[in-house]
Amino acid sequence: MTLVSARPLVLPASTPVVANDRTAQSSLSSFPNSTSKLHTLNDLYLGNQKFRQTARINAEKLADEPPPFMFFGCVDNRLNPSTIFNVPTGSIISHNNIANQYSSKDPSAEAAVAYAIESLHVQHIIILGHYGCKGVETAITKSSKAARLVRNWVKRISDLYANSRRREIVRLRDSRLPQRGKDNGVNTPPPADDAGFRALVEENVKKGVKELRKHSILTKAYSSAKSDKHIDVFVHGLVFDEVTGEVQDLHVSFGPPGKQIPHIPFKAVAAAKNIHRKKHR
Repeated sequence: MTLVSARPLVLPASTPVVANDRTAQSSLSSFPNSTSKLHTLNDLYLGNQKFRQTARINAEKLADEPPPFMFFGCVDNRLNPSTIFNVPTGSIISHNNIANQYSSKDPSAEAAVAYAIESLHVQHIIILGHYGCKGVETAITKSSKAARLVRNWVKRISDLYANSRRREIVRLRDSRLPQRGKDNGVNTPPPADDAGFRALVEENVKKGVKELRKHSILTKAYSSAKSDKHIDVFVHGLVFDEVTGEVQDLHVSFGPPGKQIPHIPFKAVAAAKNIHRKKHR
């Protein structure tokens, strides 16, 4: 399998297209921007009409152009990567689940990675976390209000939360323990801007990248690649702040052995610091 040479991790900006049919635009001008006003399939129909008038997508051209990027995203993140990075339609494919997790034991995720590499020839695989993630929040609170299937799905993050020695996470964990006046501890979710909550979002992304590095089909592809079959696929961990719109790099990128990691223009998150204890309280 031969892939095109990997490019720097720079997502190109899309060029907006303005519809010529002003009358049609006017008839759709009342289409709601707020999700609170979307309730019926007719809302989706109107949106599709607007899309058809403005997008001008050349389906055949898209089919001939392989997407450079694959994203592991979260179903709770209401903004998709194409919107966050403002890239042309067809530049990105996504595999989403609760809390953007990757596990080699998940056949759907493994199949998605295999398809992206072997059939679509992506150049970058990106795990994209987002601060305030409800899946990570559920992993912290273990709320009985969440379905058992959801709690089971985020159990790996709950374990990460319980065992992490990262300073911010330890402080969050300690602050939620039973104490005088709070015999049952703290059961309410932490605010989205809580340092420990944000840190756990980051550590969850790092864990996914680590899993991809050690146990994915990509690892096997690296080791079995022959000299005439260059697999220039790089994996990155990024995190998105829904409040500011900023994307930051978690400095965990990897690629084929002996290959230099392409330039990453996103600001790097500050290095994590651990608290060392003989025992967790």
